[in-house]
Amino acid sequence: MQKKKIIFFFISGIVLVIIAIIIILFSISVHTLELKTFEEKKIIFKQKIHPRDKFTLKYTHSVALTPVWEIFIIDKEYQIVLIETDFLDHGAGLPYASFGEEIFVEEDGKFKIKNMHRVMPSPIYYMVGEVREIYFSFKNTEINLSLLLGDKLLTIEINKNNLLNYLLGGNL
Repeated sequence: MQKKKIIFFFISGIVLVIIAIIIILFSISVHTLELKTFEEKKIIFKQKIHPRDKFTLKYTHSVALTPVWEIFIIDKEYQIVLIETDFLDHGAGLPYASFGEEIFVEEDGKFKIKNMHRVMPSPIYYMVGEVREIYFSFKNTEINLSLLLGDKLLTIEINKNNLLNYLLGGNL
């Protein structure tokens, strides 16, 4: 009889630990930055993110044919915010002035609009063009989107998953 009680308490303890682990896995949130093709929903990039993480989109301007860098940050509410635009030249379609609290500077051989705080819509719809040489950079990863995708519409968004779904590769 004593042996049955020990086995019962042991099994009950294991079940409680398993339930606690499952609750923890469902209650912890994980945010990911995802780039997907619009039509096929094919994931091009997916990475766990934290507030203050940055990423850059670099493209060749269609008129000036010079590079433009758009620098984004993830804010504490997990929104994508455009914080800076860098470019080499002035001309049609290129920034020419700063607005509000933004500042327009010449720095490191580039013109820059800094101190921007433009919260982006979610998702961001971004047209990738094969001839525009569009690059995506995040931490130590750089992807030539033009070479990879050709002419395709891309979505850029932040997704919230629970830890279990994230570990299994799914979404909420």
